[in-house]
Amino acid sequence: MTRYSIDPEQHELIATWGTGEGDLATRITALPANTNTAAPMRLARALTHRSEAALRTYTHPAGATAAS
Repeated sequence: MTRYSIDPEQHELIATWGTGEGDLATRITALPANTNTAAPMRLARALTHRSEAALRTYTHPAGATAAS
């Protein structure tokens, strides 16, 4: 699952993925140097929640039922 973060030192939005052997990261976009971190942090949180919801559609499909 993709997690999104802000690098306040480099002024970047980054995405990370766990691989089981470590994590990978990539820069999504640069942020203006004078950007307050509050808005990008909210964006990172929202993108991470969206990623979690998308993953859940694969791990818990709506049509799946428990076997009795």
